[in-house]
Formats: sequence, structure tokens, C-alpha cells
Amino acid sequence: MIVTNPRVADNPIVFCNDAFLRLTGYAREEIIGRNCRFLQGPATRVEDIAKVSKAVRDRESIEIDLLNYRKDGSTFWNALLVSPVFEDGELTYFFASQFDVTDRKRAEEHRFLLNRELDHRVKNTLATVQSVVLQTLRDTSVPESVAAAVSGRLQALARSHDVLTNEAWASALLIDVVKGALEPVHERIGNRLTVAGPEVRLKPRVATMLSLALHELADNALRYGSFSNRTGTVAIRWSMEDGAFRFEWKENGGPPIQEPIRKGYGSRIVERVLAAEFAGIAELDYRPEGLIFTLRSSADKLATEATAWTFP
Repeated sequence: MIVTNPRVADNPIVFCNDAFLRLTGYAREEIIGRNCRFLQGPATRVEDIAKVSKAVRDRESIEIDLLNYRKDGSTFWNALLVSPVFEDGELTYFFASQFDVTDRKRAEEHRFLLNRELDHRVKNTLATVQSVVLQTLRDTSVPESVAAAVSGRLQALARSHDVLTNEAWASALLIDVVKGALEPVHERIGNRLTVAGPEVRLKPRVATMLSLALHELADNALRYGSFSNRTGTVAIRWSMEDGAFRFEWKENGGPPIQEPIRKGYGSRIVERVLAAEFAGIAELDYRPEGLIFTLRSSADKLATEATAWTFP
């Protein structure tokens, strides 16, 4: 702990406890009377220094992780808390506490590097799988449409992986999952595709299956639905109200559609698998004016991985 005196030029340190001496390696006489900037060094981030300086100028509290230097030149990550102390409305002191969080910061950096390496390796694996599968399909004279469907699904998996890697595989924002899954379509369609909804977080497996389902819906819209002409639109909306989650894909302005006689793999993903992952109800409504897909579930289910699938 240290205390500084803002009523004196350069806000010098007027008190430090023994723990501060042990943390920094300085003697007390080397500290008293100096501004705490002496702990900063070449690798201390300029933007972090600016945040602390602004808080001091504005007489506000701040908590921040700051890279500092000991007397021997070694660095440590300092979980710094700075707080002004007022007496009768007048600023009298600043109190600051420091805590060495170097191990935590190193663990975070290590986890980041591992995630980046994992992302790189999985992308390579998916690319290899895609190449092997497509070559196998060509060798067996499978129709080109089948090969394209397989390739599209693998690419959808890769895009969901990108979103999850950015979030360290803890969870993913629904808006990021939607944008990631539909980015290739959006590049072609532009503002004919609209997305809106509150902030919602999804567990990794749920996010992956939603990404696949959105790929299937978009592919269907491009071939038969609202995106198969020049005027059709798709509106994606979701809401969280009274503990209930509702997600809707609504097509409009495309050619008239009819419910297919036989439903394929894409429909099973959208209706059955997605419903199981969300522990809710998923429905496809083939209206003449456009397909509507609705997903409903309890909001508290979004944070829980499904351990077994149950179908309605």
C-alpha cells in the first residue's frame, strides 16, 4: 500500500508499507517523495498509463492491471487500485494498493497462445478433411451439388470455430455466431439480410449447431427462397423476455414455396438437432409468402450443455 499527497507538486508518495518494499525491492528512503511513475518502464503500455493519469486528474477511482518494474529491472503485473480520499469535500490523499498478479497474466497469455495454435491446427485439419472428402466424392462420381453441400457445411463449422476461438471457447455472442455463419451470404445479398436482437451468450456446442442450422437456412434461401430472386429479404430477430428465448428467421418477397415432400439432412439439423441443443422447440413454417423458422427455449437452457438429446 502507498499513500500520495496531491496537495504537493507531482503528487509524491508520503507513505508505503513493508509489503510494498518487498514487492518492488526498493528501500523506503528510495520511495518517499517520488511519484509512483518510477515503477513504470519501456514495456508499460502507454494507454494504461494514460488511464491512470486521467483518473488522478479527474479525482476518480481506477482498477487496472499495469506492467511495473522492480529495482532489479525485473517486471511484474500489478493489479493496481487507486482511490482518492476526501475530507470535508477536499481532496487530501490518494490511496493505492498493489498486488502481484504476474502468474495470472502469464497463464492468460499462455492460454491465448494455445488457443491461437489450436485454431491454426483445427483449420488445417478441416481444410484437409474438406480436400479428402471432395476428392473422394469426385472419384465416386457423386453429383456436384452433393460435393458443394458437404463443402458448405465444413466451411460453416470452420466459421463457428473462428467465433469460439476469439472467445477462448468459453462461450460466444449470438450476434457473432449469426454474422459469422452468414458472412458469405451477406457479401452477396447486402441489406436484404437484417439482424437484430439483445446480447445473448451461447455455449460452444450450441453455437456450433446454430451456425450449421443458419448455413442450411441460407443455402435453402439462395436456391429456393427469398434470396433466389433480386427482391426477397430475410429478417433475423431474437428476444429474451420473462425467462424465455425466441429466435426467428423470416423470409419475405421470394417466389411462392411449398413444404417439401421429403425433408433432408438440413431440415433435420434445423428442426430436430437444434431443438435438442437448445432444449426447446424448433419449427419450420412453409408459408407461400416465405419460410419462417422459429426456435423457442427457456433462457436458462442457453448456458447449459445438452447431455442427452430428447426429441419432441
